[in-house]
Amino acid sequence: MSRHVFLTGPPGVGKTTLIQKAIEVLQSSGLPVDGFYTQEVRQEGRRIGFDVVTLSGAQGPLSRVGSQPLPGKPECRVGQYVVNLDSFEQLALPVLRNHQEASDDILSGESSFGHWIHIQN
Repeated sequence: MSRHVFLTGPPGVGKTTLIQKAIEVLQSSGLPVDGFYTQEVRQEGRRIGFDVVTLSGAQGPLSRVGSQPLPGKPECRVGQYVVNLDSFEQLALPVLRNHQEASDDILSGESSFGHWIHIQN
């Protein structure tokens, strides 16, 4: 049985914190957990972008305000943020691919448009 949880809300209300706490509870219950979330990056008190963080501990830049795309790469923009597609492909896509191949995993993830958790037993 699959269950889905969608979290939405304005910036700063605690969506990422809730995801992190849910992951802790699930892991401490002995459930297999895999996935990723995005972590806000601030500079001088101002949000400048997001990093993608996998539950295995890998982290990389997902987006930055007004940054330039990597040389030879197309620019992908979401609002004011330039998305680092290489980082997303190296960190987040393998998690999604692993989820498709597994039958008893838990996947958590999020985007700037909201958060989601997928639990499949």
